[in-house]
Amino acid sequence: MLKKLNVLLFLFSLFKIIATKETIIFAFQLHRHGARAPYLGVKNGIDVYKEEWTQIEELSEIGKRQLYLLGVKVRKRYIEEYKLLSEKYNPQEIYIKSTDSNRTIESIYSLLQGLYPVGTGPKISDKVINNKNIIYPPNIKYQNYFDNITKEFNMNDSSALPYQISIEPIHLFNKPKHELELYDTRYCTGHKERYEQLQRRDEIINFADNIMKETNNMFMDLEETKNITFLHDYWTIYKYMDGFLCDDTDLRKFEYIKKIYSDDITNNLRNYSKTFLDMDYFETNFPESQSEIGIVSHSKTFHSLLNWMEKAIEAFENNSNNYIKYVIFSAHDSTIGAMESFIRLIFEKEMDSCTFADSRYFELYLDESDAHFKVRYLKGDSTTKLNINYDEFKEKISQGTWSDEKVYEFCQIEDSKKKNNGNKNTKGNDLLYISIMIVLVVLNLVLIIFFISYNFIGNKNEKI
Repeated sequence: MLKKLNVLLFLFSLFKIIATKETIIFAFQLHRHGARAPYLGVKNGIDVYKEEWTQIEELSEIGKRQLYLLGVKVRKRYIEEYKLLSEKYNPQEIYIKSTDSNRTIESIYSLLQGLYPVGTGPKISDKVINNKNIIYPPNIKYQNYFDNITKEFNMNDSSALPYQISIEPIHLFNKPKHELELYDTRYCTGHKERYEQLQRRDEIINFADNIMKETNNMFMDLEETKNITFLHDYWTIYKYMDGFLCDDTDLRKFEYIKKIYSDDITNNLRNYSKTFLDMDYFETNFPESQSEIGIVSHSKTFHSLLNWMEKAIEAFENNSNNYIKYVIFSAHDSTIGAMESFIRLIFEKEMDSCTFADSRYFELYLDESDAHFKVRYLKGDSTTKLNINYDEFKEKISQGTWSDEKVYEFCQIEDSKKKNNGNKNTKGNDLLYISIMIVLVVLNLVLIIFFISYNFIGNKNEKI
């Protein structure tokens, strides 16, 4: 009986594997940069908790490691398990983009070290490896020096770069075009008033008062002020909560505040910072009543996403392997928050908080059990938050997103097309003015010639 039961269980498992077979044909990844140094309240390399930092707001060594390991995870899923990507970097398969920030750029470089590790880089063909006139820079003075370099880094085995490392191009979002960061009131003034109101709401003030009482006014000492309400300022309280998060992630010792207060203070600060930063994420930046933030910030993203998915489906159906299969965006917690806000509105899914090196994924796959293309949305821990047919996904995205013109109008951004048309009209007006001036000059010349001729003829008649 037990044997029969085991056989049945085996057959059921086998059937389940067969029934759920799938082929991923495209994936999109959005991740936050890794752990960083604080960017508020740092003076002369000393932060608000008297901890020393050499690089303000830059990616820390821990942050680099976090993203490297995230890259290893991406390699395991999309190269080793699902065979979506080639083992070596192929520029026809992957598109990589980052916001124009040191910490996001360094984050994506760290991730790529894990995705395409040492030994996966390109090699030089045997035809040219020994031709130093080609592979060396055109400077014969350093010939011996270059020879030593190639020996030292074992580059005589035809590796293009030492240890056969791989490099990949990183595209940057163009800030003047306001791509991907329209949650920021510096680029989109349409929600500036709403954002400033949320920063002054009663919950923020009450939190500041409570934290002052529970820490025996420790923050007044750190700020070197006697103003008991100084924490009512949103960016001041953010400075202390964010600063603690950076220090705590970096396992700082907090010797200064422990010496003056108690060893338990860091545990209290950990709770305070988590509470406030959750409030900041869910209620200040992306409250449920303000869903247009996600729409404004990511309409262009989702338009591009649909375009990539359409091309992936077309290529897959035509048995073509030449298309963009994987897209990576390296950005910020607010970028992920804006996307989660959009997903919450369109698909009625709850938002999740976002930590350093956190990530989100869209996967387009063929479900071979029913031969339908489907889309799933996953958290960084591979929890599936959404899984629907592609046609439904496409319809909801198309209905929920805004046109570029509507986004520009909401954010009070001058439409580039209108600007160009304006320039054309200006050029047309300039030509009109120039033409009028030429006509006036010609008329003046004609009048001058007439008067000169008239006077000349008159004087001649008088003499006669």
